[in-house]
Amino acid sequence: MFSYPLVETWRDRIWRMLGDFITEEVKAEFVRHPPEYVVSDDLSWLDNLINDVTGEITDIKALTADRLREEYRAFRAGHATRTNDLAQFYHNGLKILNAADVEDRARSIFLNGRFKYVTEQRLQDAIEEIDARDPAGGREGRLYYCAREEELFSRAGGAGHYLTYGSEYLYCLGIRVASSWETKKVLTGIGSPTMFVCDIPMVMIRSGTLEEFGGSILEYLFCELVDELEAHALSPGAGSALSLTQNLPAECIVGHYHPATIYDPLRFA
Repeated sequence: MFSYPLVETWRDRIWRMLGDFITEEVKAEFVRHPPEYVVSDDLSWLDNLINDVTGEITDIKALTADRLREEYRAFRAGHATRTNDLAQFYHNGLKILNAADVEDRARSIFLNGRFKYVTEQRLQDAIEEIDARDPAGGREGRLYYCAREEELFSRAGGAGHYLTYGSEYLYCLGIRVASSWETKKVLTGIGSPTMFVCDIPMVMIRSGTLEEFGGSILEYLFCELVDELEAHALSPGAGSALSLTQNLPAECIVGHYHPATIYDPLRFA
């Protein structure tokens, strides 16, 4: 199992995993002449270094992604929600967003007579405005996680609204059909903030996602070699979000907890 925040568990293993391309000579040359920019999104600085030292031509980011998939069975990440029914998750797993289900839930919460000015037409207008079914919107058909769990409840992560209010789509519908204050009040009264710890099978993670993490891993490892370099990867606010386009089986949920302190980025919204 690969745990992105636990560097001590993968530092030596990653070096060994890539040792046929990132040789000791490559690392020594990096230390002697570190490039001006050591970044994770563009690893041409490392591809060029490998080529200069070893003569090998490679796409080290893609290679790292491929080998992560071969080396590790699963990728650990956290998923945040609110629930008063843990059993359903341990029985059914985590499911990608189904817009129609959330819209029906919005009806049961906001169109039950408690909110004077909420109507079906207002809900329909909100549904059309948000357009969750548009693939470009990134809502329906996706399930979001963070490899660094604290990003889902810390100020630096800025994603505490999932734990505070639950479904982001439900919240967005609510503030369009009722007031922001009313929406927050009713949603915080449903369930408890819950973090699920998940071991996502590597075969479920898209290659592009693994390449992004591979780039961050290499940025971090190479910056460790030179005292004057500071890696952005794994720093507060760097981000570690990933998404799946399929349901996560129940057996992949390895635990849960309820964070005692949650930063709400929408507190004053």
